[in-house]
Formats: sequence, structure tokens, C-alpha cells
Amino acid sequence: MGTLPATSEAASSGFNRPPRAEPADVAKIEARRKLLFEQMMHNPGNLDIAFEYAALSSQVGDLEGAIATLERMLIFAPGLPRLQLELGVLYFRLGAYATAQTYFQAAASGTDVPPQVREKVDEYLLAIERNSDGTALAGSVTAGLRYQSNANNGPGSQFVTLNGLDYVLSDSARKTGDVNAFMTGDFTGLFDLPGQGEQFKVNLRSYVEAYRDRHDLNLAYAELAAGPSYDLNRFGLEGHALDLYGIAGGGILSGDPLNSVFGAGALLGVRASADVFFGLRGEYRHETYYNSADHPRLDEKSGDRFQAQFLSTYRLSSALSIGLSAIVDRFDAEVASNAYWQYGGVIGTSIDFESPLSALPGTWNFGLSTQVTARNYDEPDPMISNEAQSTTRWSVNLTQTIPLDRDWAALIQASYQTSWSNYDTSEFDNATISLGLRKVF
Repeated sequence: MGTLPATSEAASSGFNRPPRAEPADVAKIEARRKLLFEQMMHNPGNLDIAFEYAALSSQVGDLEGAIATLERMLIFAPGLPRLQLELGVLYFRLGAYATAQTYFQAAASGTDVPPQVREKVDEYLLAIERNSDGTALAGSVTAGLRYQSNANNGPGSQFVTLNGLDYVLSDSARKTGDVNAFMTGDFTGLFDLPGQGEQFKVNLRSYVEAYRDRHDLNLAYAELAAGPSYDLNRFGLEGHALDLYGIAGGGILSGDPLNSVFGAGALLGVRASADVFFGLRGEYRHETYYNSADHPRLDEKSGDRFQAQFLSTYRLSSALSIGLSAIVDRFDAEVASNAYWQYGGVIGTSIDFESPLSALPGTWNFGLSTQVTARNYDEPDPMISNEAQSTTRWSVNLTQTIPLDRDWAALIQASYQTSWSNYDTSEFDNATISLGLRKVF
């Protein structure tokens, strides 16, 4: 790609990338580049000079200059793993993944490749696999049985206080344990777009649950998100990706329409390294709820939702990773007593370990997470109190995944959730345990 530059000018807007170096250092780097360039003209086979020149060129954003230098060096040192690795990295930064992959594979193909080179090659090949063009379909379906000590999230006491007066709750409104069968589906499709590093993503999520006794809680919900995904590597934002998507969804509760959802969102994800990922998500949704015989006031919950989320994962070792996320949620309901601000956070960990059972070999996974949310409503519900509602919820969740073969796994899940509120009707606790089977496609 290109030829050696005739001069070494100050980093310019014509270079492929913004400078990585601090502005105060750019002039010093350019002076050093000029000196190295002159040395290369007199000693074109000196690899140390060429590597330093290419590294400095990369720092000031002149990737084409760095590539031209290293490709010229292949004449003097064909098949040198370090040289091929550096070229692969530079083409990767340009977003030219096919060319980068060729160099990475060549760097790791020899018999005397240094271990650190192989490790770096593996990292980049994995990143190329994540970002490469192509059409891919993947998904999973999970089905199982779950017991809940409080399936309807009802108060434990039969008495509640409404506007200063005590009332006796009906059996259907109080804490009720039940068993349900459930099924979840999560499917993703990736499709080529004409531009380098551009894809169209489609994600469908669905959930169905049916209860043994509380048929009024039978629920089915599906949501589709679709839109373009841009790898920002070619714009100088290495490891960055931007997803833009539209949202459409809806649910059915006890055989009647529950809600419909339409909206849009954006996710800026950053792969800071092979072990660190974090992202910022913003979403808008318009949610419409529908009344039914079992739920006559649901339409009062209709409104607009605005949500901002920070999410991150950190791999501490090959077997241990942690995740952190925080969320701010604003819901503008048509009825002010249902409008609220909500703040929350989640922390979790995932641990891989070798199977303790010889009959089920492979790597097992244990997940543990805890979540807390605080919701503050705008105005009181006049049927309950003259004070606006404030509710805090906390939960802890455990998941044990046991692989049965390449595509199947058994899941054992347990959780506990509790809610504190100045409204008696919103105070509850619920313990659950479930057994399920997951099929991965």
C-alpha cells in the first residue's frame, strides 16, 4: 500500500488517524521520524530503524506510511513473524480485516514463532472473527419449571393501609406461591452491508410462562430490535462500535392484550482490550397498556420511557470475570401517579471450573449477581395515600450451568427478591428456584 513518504512532515489531517501521542510530543516525534527516514535511505535493510519509524508513524496517525515501511522490509526479511504481526495490527486499525487476517495467519504459521507473537495473533484473530463481514445466525432456547413463593408479588400480610384505613386483601391479591412452566428464546442475525465493518443486526427475544393455579399471571412477550452496526475502527476509534436500532414489541397477559412497545436506541461499545468491555446505551420507548377484565386500570400505565445505561465486563483471568452496570430510567406516564424516576445498579461474577463429575466432563459455569433499584413516583396514588410512592427493591441471583454436550446444557437457578415501600401494597418478598434445559444454535 503506497510508497515511502518523500518527507516527514508534521502530523497532518491527511493522515489516516488522529495522533495517539500527546500534542506536545508530536513535534519531537516528527523530528525523530525525519532522522530515521534519512537513515533508512542510506541503510534500507536495517529492521530496527524500520520498526522504530513505523511505530512513530503509527503514533502520529500516519498508518499508510507505517505500512509502506514494513511492507518494504518484507523484501529484506520475508516471513519474519514480528514484521507480519505489526503489519496485521496496522491493517486491523485501518479496518481492512481480510488483509490483517492474512498477515496474522502468516505470522503464526512458522515453526519458531515466539509465544508472545502467537498470543497476540490469537487475540487479533478473535477480534476479527467478532468484527468480520458475513451473515451469521445464532440463538438459544431455554425451557423449564420454576417455583415461586410469591408468584404475584403480593403483600405477605392480609391487611394493608389505604389512606389511613385498614383493609383486608382478597386471596388473589395476597402473597401466593405457584409453579409455572416457562420458555425463553434469544435469536440474533448479522447481515452484510456494503461498507467495510458495517452490518445489520436483528435480535428477537421472547418469553412465555404458564402457571398451574394463577392463570391470571400467564404471560407471553416478544420484542424485536433491528438496525445497523458500525465498526468505528476505520475512523480512528480502535475497538469502538456503534449500534443503532429500532424497537417493536408486545405482550399478552392471561389471554388478553397487555401492551405494545415502539422505540429506538443506540449502543456505543468499547473493547478496551481482550479482557475489558464497556458501553453506553440510550433508549426511548413509547409503551401502551390495555385494560382487561382481570386488569381494568392498566391503561393508566401508558407513557414514554427514557433510559440511559452504563454496562461493563472485566475478565480477571481465563476462568473469572465480573460485570458492572448502572441505569437511570425516566417514565412519563399519562397518569402522574404512575410516572417515576428509577435508579439501579447490578454487579455480578462468572466463574468457569472443571466438572466435578466424570460422567459430565467439560467446563461448568457458576454465576452470581445482585441488583438494587430505587423508584420514586411523581405524585401520590389517591386511592392509596396522600404521599407519593417510594420503593426500593433488592435481589440476588444464582445460576449453575452444566453442559450436557456441545449444544445442550442444564440450568439450575435460584433467586431472592425483596421490596421495601411506603405503600403496603408494594411490600413483598419472593424466593424462586428453577430447573431448565438450554439448546444453543
